[in-house]
Amino acid sequence: MVTQVGGEPRVDSRQLAEQLDNIHRNSMAIIERYLAKFKEFGLLALRTEARPAGRHGGGGVRFALLNEDQAFFLLSLSRNTDRVVELKASLIMAFREARYGLACQTLEARKREASSSGRRLAHWRYDKPCVYEHVAHLREQLKLPLSLEDYCP
Repeated sequence: MVTQVGGEPRVDSRQLAEQLDNIHRNSMAIIERYLAKFKEFGLLALRTEARPAGRHGGGGVRFALLNEDQAFFLLSLSRNTDRVVELKASLIMAFREARYGLACQTLEARKREASSSGRRLAHWRYDKPCVYEHVAHLREQLKLPLSLEDYCP
C-alpha cells in the first residue's frame, strides 16, 4: 500500500478511499477543503491520471499521494468505525515497515561505500554505532506485541 516517491513513503488517496469503503471523490473533497492544513504536513503531491473515454466521457481522475502525516490527518477526519480503526493500525505498520526498509538500504549502502575507501572506512567506524542503533530501534518497533496468554499459564 505504501510506495516510495522521491525517497519518501507515500500512499495513494484512491487506495485509502477504497480501504475506507468510501467514494474517492469524497476523500478528495476533504483534501481540497483542508488543503492548507494538508500542506502544513509537507509537500502535497496531487496527480491526475487519464481515464479511458466511456459513457461519462474521458478526462482524468485527480488523486493525491499522501505522506505519513497527511494520510493520518485524512484518517483522523474520518469517523472511527471498526474499519477505519483497522485501517489506521494497518497504515501505521505499513509506514513503519517502509522506514525500516529504507534504514536497512541506507545501512547497506554505507557499508559498501566504506569498504571502497580507507578514509570512508575511518568515518564508517564512527558512524556505525548510530546507524546500527537506528536499525535496531526500527526492528524493535516492528515486533508485534505478544498476547496475555503468552505470559499467563
